[in-house]
Amino acid sequence: MDFAGDFETHVTVHGDARAVADWAAARGVKFAHIVLERGRVASQPMLTLTCSGTLDDARAQAARTALDLRADGFAAARVKIEAAPWNAGVPAADDEALDPARYFEHHVKLLLAPDAGAAPGLAEVVGPHAAHVSRNARRVRTDGRAERFVTQRCRRVGARTAGARLDALTGALRARGFEIVEVEREFVVFDGDESLDDGWIEERR
Repeated sequence: MDFAGDFETHVTVHGDARAVADWAAARGVKFAHIVLERGRVASQPMLTLTCSGTLDDARAQAARTALDLRADGFAAARVKIEAAPWNAGVPAADDEALDPARYFEHHVKLLLAPDAGAAPGLAEVVGPHAAHVSRNARRVRTDGRAERFVTQRCRRVGARTAGARLDALTGALRARGFEIVEVEREFVVFDGDESLDDGWIEERR
């Protein structure tokens, strides 16, 4: 299945985040230093690539980037390719669901009050929804407010069920007074090493 359409690829890189950031800046590649709230590998320097075409096109783009990294002394720890939810082949109904290695992933961006600190209670709100918290270590706002990202994963379901679970998550966040500024829906079609996230999200469903 080629999942033709739009893709976003994340290449997690071994090594010092600042050095990876400099490498990305010199090549015009988007960089983020994602820090998980907990887990086996909390610090994840990450490059983001975009392309339109087929899954093979996205794989080839990631492979070229990995080779460029290696040529400069870096190593790709993980390649994760996400299809837009409107791409061909993304399951709509539960009876179309694919294997658990291909899953829906949702990102909810929150804006915290200046005095919120580490947002006490946030993990407890999102945990029952197969979600957990991360942040971009490089993102510092001038207004003193902090941003957090809530990532939710939904496996063995179609887009409609995944959407309902996302609605339940955002509803729980709003009910607790969290300010949502952005929501993204994606379908992961390839994940080269999920173990980097071990100990982060508990998926009970």
